[in-house]
Amino acid sequence: MGMWSSREDLNVAQLLAVLVTCAIFCAIWIILKPRGFVVQLCTCCFVLSLVCTQLLMKELASTVKFRYPAIVTSLHFLSVWIVAWIFWAFHGELLVRCNPASLGSSRRFFTFVLPIAASLPLSIVFNNTSLLYMGAGLAGVVGTMAPIVTAILTHFLGRRISRHGWIGVLVATCGASFIAFGEADPGKEDGLVLLGLMFCTMSVFLRAVKAVLQDQLLQPAAYSSRSDLEKGIQPLGSQEALTPMHVWALTAPPCTLLALAYAFTTESFESALQEVTPTSGAFVLTSCFSATVLNILGLMSVKQLGASSMQIVGKLNTIVLLALSMGFWGESMPKEVLVGTCFVLMGVAIFERGGSMRPAKLSQPS
Repeated sequence: MGMWSSREDLNVAQLLAVLVTCAIFCAIWIILKPRGFVVQLCTCCFVLSLVCTQLLMKELASTVKFRYPAIVTSLHFLSVWIVAWIFWAFHGELLVRCNPASLGSSRRFFTFVLPIAASLPLSIVFNNTSLLYMGAGLAGVVGTMAPIVTAILTHFLGRRISRHGWIGVLVATCGASFIAFGEADPGKEDGLVLLGLMFCTMSVFLRAVKAVLQDQLLQPAAYSSRSDLEKGIQPLGSQEALTPMHVWALTAPPCTLLALAYAFTTESFESALQEVTPTSGAFVLTSCFSATVLNILGLMSVKQLGASSMQIVGKLNTIVLLALSMGFWGESMPKEVLVGTCFVLMGVAIFERGGSMRPAKLSQPS
């Protein structure tokens, strides 16, 4: 009887996890309905690929025991590099779009592309490394602080957020705080968990910097400040609004090189090759595919939603991760997490409905 009871409990938990996951995607679809089918589909696929990539990295480290997150991250960027260059080669613009001169100025390259190249791989490396010391659900909880950090950065760089937008961000942040309190367990806060929290926090900050810089390349006109307009100064990124694949064609090579440099200094390629098995190889290849889809759709989401809105929508993967962790990995979901989930969804809806980011406008003389 005890065996059957445990199996039934497990099946019920898995069913609830699937239902919660489906409910989250339905909520995303409904909230983004005014933006059209393409945005709805891209955003849902972005969240799905984010969840898949995080779970693959967790399984690769904990179950498969292939603990080389920096090397795997380097392969992820190499995959994006290859796909981006194949894309432009297919369109006959490889030598044009993959040339830094296509930005219009070297200053723009050093101001945007190189900082993105530095923050993007390090944010992913730190996040993947944190999964070695903490659960995927807790890592996702810490990541819910990214929207407020991103909103503050976008505001100070010139892209204004309406009052409703700030309310949405704050409501979502309150929800993240509820979730964090629900996940906190003083008995488990040993040195390793604290180390994981440190890596995850650094990842959140770098992720916000990366998203804002990418947004400035994709939608430079949105960052025209009032003082710039009054003085007739054009923002640095206003020379040309780039496409997502153009940004990746320029940023993927330095991202890959920096990720490889980090991997060389922290991990052993020789040991990694010796530990490769058919199972770990399959996981790595699958994660490369998932990460490539994630990175491309992530940049498309920044283009369509804006940096801060994309971060808020992307944080819904936290609830999906918690639900799946509860159903398939036996992690618990306290009542605080359920309350926080409602607040996060409410914040997303408020921000999307009434808080779209708008550039500062210069009032016309009467």
